[in-house]
Amino acid sequence: MGALLIPLQALGQYAEAFVADSWRLLRFSLGSLTALSRFLGRQGFRAAARVTMQQVYFTGLEALPFLALLSLLLGSTVIVQALPQLQDVGATGLVGKILVIVIVRELGPIVTAMVVITRSGTAMAAEMATNRITGQVEALEAMGIDVFHYLIAPRVLGSMIAVFCMVVVFDVVALIGGFLVASIRLTMPFSMYLQTIVETLEPLDLYISLSKGILFGLVISLFSCYHGLRATRAPFEVPMVARSGVIQAMFFVFVSSAVISALFYWI
Repeated sequence: MGALLIPLQALGQYAEAFVADSWRLLRFSLGSLTALSRFLGRQGFRAAARVTMQQVYFTGLEALPFLALLSLLLGSTVIVQALPQLQDVGATGLVGKILVIVIVRELGPIVTAMVVITRSGTAMAAEMATNRITGQVEALEAMGIDVFHYLIAPRVLGSMIAVFCMVVVFDVVALIGGFLVASIRLTMPFSMYLQTIVETLEPLDLYISLSKGILFGLVISLFSCYHGLRATRAPFEVPMVARSGVIQAMFFVFVSSAVISALFYWI
């Protein structure tokens, strides 16, 4: 009987810790969103706005060369894999539809989020952990500075703006990569290719893709900052909290993308 109680006790402790951590994350998110809603009207807006622009530059602009190359290769690869099957059934006119479904609806937001998580999310979590460990967070609080306004809200806003723009760039460059392959293999003129894209692409596709970009930017920054600020006084905690933020952000991105797609395209 005692041997049976041990795993049940461990499961109960894990469930209790999960609920407590989820509650703290929810409170942190609500505080961050409240600070974000008051971002423009608070004292110290210039300093916070400078942090926002730095976040946009680091998350978005510095990652654009790699993201553009990745999207170009991905768009080309999708058409390279799809064309033989389409040619076998005489359905090469579906090139645009396949790109819209695969790239715009799904892979664009997801791959962009993965790039941001692995590159900027880890850096954001490490930065917040370092600020906590070195006592800078406590110093700001002692001076009466709102940590949510100065540290969290600018990074959340900057990440949302950056990921939104990165999704747009990813989709456009991937469609260009698809056209390069289609023009070589099918000698398809650009006007015909563009027509197939326009006929397939609906406002709902753009709305969902760009909304995912905003949502993923919000979630990545919230998870990264939350786990970074959970560090205490030990430097070895920096990679640990960064890992936790990355894992949870990735899990949320994949689950939320699947749920959104199911709600709008399946049900």
